[in-house]
Amino acid sequence: MKWFWYCLKNYATWDCRGHRREYACFNITLAVISFLSTMLMPLDLLLNFVLIWLIVGVLLIVPVVCSHIRRLHDLNWSGWWTILIILLGMFPLGSILLTLTLSLLPGTQGMNRFGAPPR
Repeated sequence: MKWFWYCLKNYATWDCRGHRREYACFNITLAVISFLSTMLMPLDLLLNFVLIWLIVGVLLIVPVVCSHIRRLHDLNWSGWWTILIILLGMFPLGSILLTLTLSLLPGTQGMNRFGAPPR
């Protein structure tokens, strides 16, 4: 949960590098919260909270995109690759595979064009 709160506190920071642990923990926590809240809530109650879910989803767009950009920067890739991540995220399997891949790839050692390695 430490990394989840870290990503929420630094929700609009994209000009640095993000550790793979930060990226993985943030995305896994979001997925678990989403899955559990969907599965445990009765359907009639779930339909009543659609507007709240949409508002929460819109509020989480910026932290999610920024976590992707920070992770890509750690790999020494441009943040523009986030567009591909978002497009693949429309397909559940693509989203899972991409998140898993980005979570497992080691970042570049030492300085890269985006700064010092994350702590």
